[in-house]
Amino acid sequence: MPQDTGFSNVDGSARADDLVDYLGRLARMLAVYRREDYPQLRLAPGARVLDVGCGAGEVCVELAAQVGAAGSVAGIDPSAAMIEAARQRTAGVVPPIDLRVASIYALPFADASFDAVRAERVFQHLEDPDAGLREMIRVTRPGGRVMVIDPDHSQGGLGLDDPDDRQAYQASVRALLAMIVNPCSGTRLRAAFARAGLVQVSQVVRSFEIDHGDYARATFLAERLEQAVAAGEVTAAAAARFTASLAARAANGEFFANAIGYSVVGTRA
Repeated sequence: MPQDTGFSNVDGSARADDLVDYLGRLARMLAVYRREDYPQLRLAPGARVLDVGCGAGEVCVELAAQVGAAGSVAGIDPSAAMIEAARQRTAGVVPPIDLRVASIYALPFADASFDAVRAERVFQHLEDPDAGLREMIRVTRPGGRVMVIDPDHSQGGLGLDDPDDRQAYQASVRALLAMIVNPCSGTRLRAAFARAGLVQVSQVVRSFEIDHGDYARATFLAERLEQAVAAGEVTAAAAARFTASLAARAANGEFFANAIGYSVVGTRA
């Protein structure tokens, strides 16, 4: 069976440290786009905000600056390793961050606890995204904002310009889809918000370029090709040639790949 990326069960993956580092790299890569969305949360000084799937806490630090010393920020993650990394990163932040190991399906907060609740790159890992969204709405006050940001992997996740070996590329795409629990998440978010009864729903779709190094790491390219070889879809030699061709393109300034991200926000009625 194809292995997943590890994010469905970080603590049981035997690669928690690597996944913490991975999230930190993605957080830096996506920082500009993430910060463009903060105004949509309508945070004022003193606001209460929750980051669901907070990972190593980078977003919690930024949210604390948004709400100020009179506000409150909480972050949950199902991984104890992630929460420990977040506690180290947020030590000394004002206001102090309330960090807890918890599931999106059972948030450890009372109804209407927050003015805004967000989740980024979380729903792609959920077997029941509608249930996760309902729980986010439950802990949001009436009139509060709910935001979900996710990619969509249904077209391979990241577009690669005219790969030299279409068979190897397409095999790697199929492997990626098998590694992601909810690979079509991004394009399904707006409909999910409507079903959940959120109002004032809006969506922003962004395309951004990714360099060769980030393409290889962010899409688990080596693991994808290993699975394609194990499944007999491509030979090991073909996989190696495909990897080498991408590196050669990058060295010649010919490499291009892009990702599509979906940011959807709505108001609890």
